[in-house]
Amino acid sequence: MTTRSDNLFDIVRRHAMQQPDAIASRSPRRTVTYRKFWSRIERATARLIGEWSVRPGELVAYWGCGHQDALMLYIAVARCGARLLPLEDASLRADAAAFLQYDPVKLLLHDDELVVDASFPVGAIHNLSSLIATRCHHHPAVLEGDTQPSLITLTRTDDGSLVRGERSLVDVQTRGGSETSPFEVSGSLFDAAVLAEHVVPVLAAGGTIVFR
Repeated sequence: MTTRSDNLFDIVRRHAMQQPDAIASRSPRRTVTYRKFWSRIERATARLIGEWSVRPGELVAYWGCGHQDALMLYIAVARCGARLLPLEDASLRADAAAFLQYDPVKLLLHDDELVVDASFPVGAIHNLSSLIATRCHHHPAVLEGDTQPSLITLTRTDDGSLVRGERSLVDVQTRGGSETSPFEVSGSLFDAAVLAEHVVPVLAAGGTIVFR
């Protein structure tokens, strides 16, 4: 069982040291070892804090379809003490202009192939690929914590309204790593049950997340 002093950051960092060449994730585009997986999370954290000035509690939105870089983004955002609002669902993206203005968004990162309206009420807009594409020369202090909210969920009810929820990394790290078989993400990466029941346990066990 994963202990409270042994959070996901500690676990993945340890995998990167003890089994650096093990496969953390793979997709048709690339295969990422645990060494590279953790290195990219560190780079993403440095860019979020040092270059894009994301601070604890602030909101980062993700406009995309949930893939390897998006998973690294979430872990990096959590390391910053910030919160991620994933907009994977096309209907949420269609209504984004209506609700983004009520919850200030410091930064919006989008998949390269998706177009985002530059007039959205957000602090800055960048391609997700730019998060880890080049080395970041900042070395900010990182106070890792996993009890603060790090994932915002939006659920559409039968009448079309949205219910907003917040979850911490502790909430999605519900059990220790035991699922060693590769897990294929076939739907929404940021579905809370998918994260808690499959993605986080597989990472905790040093297994592989597969993206198609």
